[in-house]
Amino acid sequence: MTSTMNPDLKFPFNPLMTMTLTDEDRRRQISGVLESYNGTYDVLIEAIQNAVDSVEDAALLGLGGPPPTIVVTLNLAENWVSVMDTGVGMSPAQVAEAFVPGKSFKGDPGIIAKRGNAKYRGYKGVGLTFLAYGTDDIVLHSKKDGVLTKGRMQYGRAWALGERTEGANVVHDDAASPLDDAERGTFLRIMFSPSTRPKSLNRLASIPKVWVTILRTRTAIGQVLFNSDAITKLQVTLHVIDGKAVDHKFQVEPEFYYPHLVTRKPPFRFLDLVKYWDTHGEHTKPSADQLRQDGLYLIWDSQRIERELTEEQRKLLGDEIKKYSPQLYAFVPYQGSVWGELNAELTGAKHRSHIYPGLVLAVNRQRLAEKFEIEATRYETFSRNVLVLVHFDNARPDQGRKTVQDEVSELARRAADRAVQYLAKQRELLKPAGEAPTPGQREVERNHGDWVYNVREHAKQSPLHIPPLTFVSEPLTEQDVVGLFHQLTSLGLFAGIRIFATSQVATYDCLVEFDSPADAPGLRYVSVDESPLGVSPYVLGSGKPFTTRHQTVEFKNNLDGLVDELGRAETRKSYGHIDVCVCWSTVSDRFEGYQLTEITEGNIDRRGLPGVTHLLERDGESHVIQIIMLKNVIDMIKSGNLQIASPG
Repeated sequence: MTSTMNPDLKFPFNPLMTMTLTDEDRRRQISGVLESYNGTYDVLIEAIQNAVDSVEDAALLGLGGPPPTIVVTLNLAENWVSVMDTGVGMSPAQVAEAFVPGKSFKGDPGIIAKRGNAKYRGYKGVGLTFLAYGTDDIVLHSKKDGVLTKGRMQYGRAWALGERTEGANVVHDDAASPLDDAERGTFLRIMFSPSTRPKSLNRLASIPKVWVTILRTRTAIGQVLFNSDAITKLQVTLHVIDGKAVDHKFQVEPEFYYPHLVTRKPPFRFLDLVKYWDTHGEHTKPSADQLRQDGLYLIWDSQRIERELTEEQRKLLGDEIKKYSPQLYAFVPYQGSVWGELNAELTGAKHRSHIYPGLVLAVNRQRLAEKFEIEATRYETFSRNVLVLVHFDNARPDQGRKTVQDEVSELARRAADRAVQYLAKQRELLKPAGEAPTPGQREVERNHGDWVYNVREHAKQSPLHIPPLTFVSEPLTEQDVVGLFHQLTSLGLFAGIRIFATSQVATYDCLVEFDSPADAPGLRYVSVDESPLGVSPYVLGSGKPFTTRHQTVEFKNNLDGLVDELGRAETRKSYGHIDVCVCWSTVSDRFEGYQLTEITEGNIDRRGLPGVTHLLERDGESHVIQIIMLKNVIDMIKSGNLQIASPG
């Protein structure tokens, strides 16, 4: 299709000259807009929500022609992002005013009527203003009724911050456009620099796959639909051009990435509670085949939310329920380490958190930028592992899409609390915390008939043979940790330890004490290369035997299991009664409400007992649990920093 350029639009032009204000007042107003945006993904959010709204308008108007398409390109090599849509497009006059604060072209009464409850995501008319004046190089091309307008503006941010006195003008862009041969639509390209947010797309996410998750969890492409239909079926293509200029192309599903949608091999076991209880009856005993789930999730409509609220809450919030039609999604895994697994599956990288516990609000099918803490009336520790997403129709987010009206926020908080209380009562369906956190470990546990084969294969994949230790592979279970710990103890790695008893039925697993002469081998820390598991001279004092009171010990395959068990309301264990936890390692890199600190040469005086590798502290409490992480001990042996000798 041949493009017709607009002959009447005169370049260059200053978008703000339509505002009857002084130059300083214009700058002040623009600065106010910029200050309302401080999120990492705000540029993507604003550009994409406008594109989705426009494509939906085209569908509602029955314009036909090109399919409802959005193409997002992230060029990590050149540090820019572009968004192209096949929406209604803008006229030349609209392009000229597009960057003016408060100027919106989404007020057509006919389209608004057709939208019904599916309101616009963006409506304040400041999104394009933020994009233009929050960066120093923006390209805007738009085509409507066969007329293509191509503009480019530079130095908007520099002018807004007072770094440049000359106003930022839109000039004609001579570059080729993806709209040259298109029927209609809009194309935006935004450059980033050391003075923008973000500064570098590559530093934000260098792995192409991560950007699929970002689009689905942060932007309007990840539509929060629940059981309703989208206005139109979006076709979303993502191009990520990496640092070597290689184009990675993805077709992106236009739906929010709920945790239960994440797949892997072997598959997660996530149970839809609403569907399950509708089939089985909510007060019946769960069937054996439904026990030991990796996670539980539910979706409540407005009627179910209202039913779950207390009578007092229904009286207080009933009007808001009718006005905003809330819907709720909640998900809880059997232990915190599952969040790490989910994110690793989504991104192909460790230590990336794009789905996580907490309260997330969504308005008009798009999540808000901020995450909030769940204010649980009971099961507070359990709640730290729960994700709740509450969606509202027709609520009014603030300018930066961070929060909503107070009464809407209050309804979301109360609904989230009720979801937590409900999920907490379903915990018998979950796998016990601390069991088999990784896919490989779960496969061994799942298939008992092939147990011998599986554990032999595990030994090949994760060998541990370090004579005179008799273990040939890394621990798979808590029992393996107990056995390995006792072998290391017998080799004198934990100077002065005396074991009184172990138990599988008592509340706690083991009772020990330390009693050692001052000159015992391995007791006194010298350096990371000599006696690295010893206690510092500051703790030992001068020439005195090292003795302790009785120490209560817990064994766990991974530390995540202890943290999750301490967070369960029915646990008999008390954080303050546990002195030592012996585990193989940890799956999660952080624990909500806890601080895990590794013992290094810089904080060696905090090691209270020989062999301790980490400290676990709970927020607001002075007690510290000493952690002996056996993987760290084995790594010291393998590196030659820690010497072991055959018994006798």
